[in-house]
Amino acid sequence: MSDIKPNVFPNNQPQKPNLTEAEKLAAYEAEKMMVTNEIYSSQMQTDTPYEHMSAIEQMRYRTEAQLKQRQDIGVVKDPSLSEKTNTRVFQQPTKEDNNEEQIRLRDEQLKKNLQQTQNYQRLSQEAMDRNKEYYEQKTMENKPSYQPQPSSPVIKDNTTYTSQQAIDPYILELSQPNYNAPFDVIPLPSKGKLYRNKKQNVRLAYMTTADENILTSPNLLKSGEFLEILINRKLLEPELRYKDLLPGDRNAIMLWLRATAYGEMYPVTLLDENDEAFETEINLNELKTIDLNVEPDEDGLFNFTMPLSKANVRFKLLTCGDIDNIEEMLERDSENNILVNNANTYKLEKMIIEVNGDTNKTMIRDFVNYMRIQDSKEFNKFVESIETGIDLDIEVGTPGGGSIKTFLPLNVRFFWPDFRV
Repeated sequence: MSDIKPNVFPNNQPQKPNLTEAEKLAAYEAEKMMVTNEIYSSQMQTDTPYEHMSAIEQMRYRTEAQLKQRQDIGVVKDPSLSEKTNTRVFQQPTKEDNNEEQIRLRDEQLKKNLQQTQNYQRLSQEAMDRNKEYYEQKTMENKPSYQPQPSSPVIKDNTTYTSQQAIDPYILELSQPNYNAPFDVIPLPSKGKLYRNKKQNVRLAYMTTADENILTSPNLLKSGEFLEILINRKLLEPELRYKDLLPGDRNAIMLWLRATAYGEMYPVTLLDENDEAFETEINLNELKTIDLNVEPDEDGLFNFTMPLSKANVRFKLLTCGDIDNIEEMLERDSENNILVNNANTYKLEKMIIEVNGDTNKTMIRDFVNYMRIQDSKEFNKFVESIETGIDLDIEVGTPGGGSIKTFLPLNVRFFWPDFRV
């Protein structure tokens, strides 16, 4: 082996012997600073690969590149410039992205609207089917089992009474509501206690020019079906149709439709205390509501005990469909030359559902025909006391300075003030 030893200290920097501790420390710090500056300057060279840079230099490089992209294009799009390469870099939505999102939201809403409309149509069809089954069932029940005692010879009548006539497809189409139309919600005087769904409020669509065009048809006015068509078009409750309504609830709906279509002031022609005609206006919003003051049972029925016979009956309040049915039965009587007015009998047969726990229709019909007059009067008085709706009894001042009490007239001009029959 060679005995030559390496020259640790260069000849131009000879070792300085006998250095003090302070001088040694200063020399050490100077040497450390020199090495640090050399390492840092080597990292600043452009040919150093990115992955070989220190963590500090990688951070500085990413920050400069991020700021440059944000300054040039507004956003950072290069995923390699994110703090973590597996993290999604935020990208500002483009105009095309916004359009696609709006189209998606629109399609979802259209799908929901279609599903809702189909559901309403299904419920409406089910309600009409129930009414049809009900009236078909009543066909045989409404045929009198007794012969009236007219002053003229009895005419045999084999006709059955029912309010279900042949349904005109055109009338049925006109009666369909538009469940997508603008609407408002109004309370019912009956609070819905006598209806199957027990709804206290109903949705009503506003009247439109299309309603006015349809319902001013002379044929509809003559047939008397315009009111049923109008309410069925505007009542947005599939389980509740015109024939299901109590007359008081029907009147409340009529007043709301008229007030929202033409205003709350309703011009009428009345007779003063001298039977002379005069024109005046009635504020429909000032009419009072008659609330239901007797609670029905769970079936929507009421109880009454006859004062003389002491028979206990359960009864219902008549609906618009019941009233129409009674009127048709009376018209049939007139066509068959039956001189006896059976209006009160038909009314009681419709209302009374049970007598002393017995629901047999034949028994109820016989009970009604042999009911004592005093019992009938007291029963009708009680029914009148619990009826609900709008109070149409009004008091109006006359031109002569007096006042009269009368009943608010509801005629064709109620809905169309400028219409002339």
